[in-house]
Amino acid sequence: MALVIRKIVADEYQRASEVVQTTFAHLAVQYQPPAGVATFTRLSTADEIASRDARHSVTYVALIQNVIIGVLQVRSSQHIAMLFVLPEMQSRGVGRALLKAAEHDAPLQTVNASLNSVMAYMRYGFMPSGADQISPSGIRFVPMQKG
Repeated sequence: MALVIRKIVADEYQRASEVVQTTFAHLAVQYQPPAGVATFTRLSTADEIASRDARHSVTYVALIQNVIIGVLQVRSSQHIAMLFVLPEMQSRGVGRALLKAAEHDAPLQTVNASLNSVMAYMRYGFMPSGADQISPSGIRFVPMQKG
């Protein structure tokens, strides 16, 4: 089964949202306060992802047999806004392949990582640049930048 990485097309936003929300619910939700869960739920809908792409973001998808298994959204060319790979497909190079595809277009510099993903981002070359914090919208994260 060949892994395909490419930019998202219009009719894929709903499936991309499902991948993001499923992965968040499985792995990251436990590290978020209730306000962060509510904010993330709103920000990860198909309409919100598409709206950001229409303004200032680019979303990439990872597919196997035409099924989306991973999603990466990059904001302002250099900031990772979302990186989610279905739990059963993690540790197989999907996240790294998504990052590599995005970096082909522009170097990725920063990410606000969920607590459960800090070690993964460190393997991708990012280092914490501040302490664990909570955004004004309630999302808990660790700021990281490319080392």
